[in-house]
Amino acid sequence: MVAPVPSAAPTWTLRLATRYVPPDNSRSQYTDVLVTGRTAWFFGGSNFAGPGRPVAEVRSKGRFHTSQLPRGLHNWITGASAVSQNDIWAVTFLDGKVLHWNGSAWKVVRKGGWGTRGQFTDIVALGSTNVWLFGGHGRAHPGAGTWHLIGSTWTRVRGMAADIAQASAVSATDMWGIGSIRGTRNALLRSDGYAWRQVTPANLVGFTYSFVLAIGPRDVWVAGSVSGIPELGHFNGKGWTTVTMPSAVPATSMCRDGRDGLWVIANFGRGQSVVLHRARHGAWTSVPVHATSSNEVLACALVPGTSAVFGAGKAAAPAGSAAAVYGFGRTP
Repeated sequence: MVAPVPSAAPTWTLRLATRYVPPDNSRSQYTDVLVTGRTAWFFGGSNFAGPGRPVAEVRSKGRFHTSQLPRGLHNWITGASAVSQNDIWAVTFLDGKVLHWNGSAWKVVRKGGWGTRGQFTDIVALGSTNVWLFGGHGRAHPGAGTWHLIGSTWTRVRGMAADIAQASAVSATDMWGIGSIRGTRNALLRSDGYAWRQVTPANLVGFTYSFVLAIGPRDVWVAGSVSGIPELGHFNGKGWTTVTMPSAVPATSMCRDGRDGLWVIANFGRGQSVVLHRARHGAWTSVPVHATSSNEVLACALVPGTSAVFGAGKAAAPAGSAAAVYGFGRTP
């Protein structure tokens, strides 16, 4: 059962809405957010409905400003990962551009052997010379595959790890990923930093995975569904348990809440827009974002050392949508 938020309780609030034009009906949105220290980064694109360009917005010292990306980029940023405040990585969706922030400027990293037709879906940076790049297949585009940067050389990873769509790392030697067998996201994978192996929990038989969040070696969450019914799975270092979700659709993103609980994003696409919260003791709360689904949180990230959370998403605009930053609690 999910409880509504009391009227006096904190809610998600819109902190920034930015339209990137032309065109006048552009569907701008942020799809990823990182928080390093007291600085938050928001990544997305100027137009998800047609030709557009990647965008990055920064909030630092209480102010927003646009971060200048290299010229000539297309579509949008589909994944981002931070090693530190001065070592941030991102990847574009279709043209296969890997971007690196060195603390003062963004630069395009020398590409590997991938083409421009396959899509990239995630990136995990474990060090300045240890980066994983994932390109799981989609409905409209083939996947670009899994690639590993060691030093200055990209190597394609094949076999079980060839079609990973999204991953989350505890450390450089403990990473979890969502892969595919025969075209569906039904493979949970784990890596020691070198080789990938499939994990087949008995409690997750029939699970179709949509997201993985590795918080620690004894604290890993997966989202997905079984026979169309949304569920979460939790690994405590020894075994897996399942958690029923109070949602009609599977979760597409999760983040920590700073109090041993979880924020769970599962947008239904109509009606009131909310973000689900699961407290440490297991109680669910539905926390409002907006009265309609025109405003949605698509990704979230905890501000370290607090219970404040930033959200990346979209907001209503006269035509199309605006890229939006949301906040819960006292965000810096």
